[in-house]
Amino acid sequence: MTNGQLFAEAWDLEPTVIVGSAALFLAYLWVVRFRMNRKTAFFGSGVLLMLLTLIGPLDFLGDDYLFSAHMLEHILLYVAVPPLLVLGLPPEPVESLLSFEFAARAERFLSRPTIACLLAVGAMWLWHLPVLFNAALKNDWIHAAEHLSFLVTGTIFFWPLFTPLESHRLSPVIGAVYIFIAMSANMILGIVLTYAPLGYYPAYMHSSGDAVFRFIRTVWKLDPQSDLNLGGAFMWMICGLPYFVSLLVVISRLYSNPEEWESAEKGVGGAKPQ
Repeated sequence: MTNGQLFAEAWDLEPTVIVGSAALFLAYLWVVRFRMNRKTAFFGSGVLLMLLTLIGPLDFLGDDYLFSAHMLEHILLYVAVPPLLVLGLPPEPVESLLSFEFAARAERFLSRPTIACLLAVGAMWLWHLPVLFNAALKNDWIHAAEHLSFLVTGTIFFWPLFTPLESHRLSPVIGAVYIFIAMSANMILGIVLTYAPLGYYPAYMHSSGDAVFRFIRTVWKLDPQSDLNLGGAFMWMICGLPYFVSLLVVISRLYSNPEEWESAEKGVGGAKPQ
């Protein structure tokens, strides 16, 4: 087996994922009246990245062979796909949706920095408890719920930062603090996983088995311990990159809105009035 052969075979063309992704993008195009612009590119990129993550080699390797591949899959669903989807939303349909009182109340509650941060960070920490992580590997329904929770809580987290309704966004100062707290919490999780005792995730401890396992152990030289360490390092470092980019975007708003400096100096923050 070669790298090319492995990655050519490591695809799981799950019909529900493919049809669901296609339906999501078609629904989006219908809502925006099939306009093609930068927002369409953002949303389409998010859907495509989600699809490739869920049917491609990361999912194949993460399900049965590599903890590190599973971690990278979680990172993409959690902090890469959601901001692309949010950035792709135009303001008009969002305003229409929020004209309904129940939707407006839900948005106000979920976009509170404390709530959004706790939901997102809590989901990531919760699903990496061995009892839940291992249960997801054994049960497809639990696994689907795990991935869906990352997409949903990730979207909730990035909504106050990138919502198309500017008046609903967090101020740059509070937004920067908000991002830093979440980034730090996930870095801590990465450090914990990097130095976790071997055996927390027994599905990845096989030293032999089918051709893929033999390839991973002999060609890639990834034993169970190094795989666990690599997965933790991914959470520690790679997960921080989308946060860092988001932080740069939020900080840049301070320079386009100088009055934010005055608000920061006076201790005024939080979401802008809605």
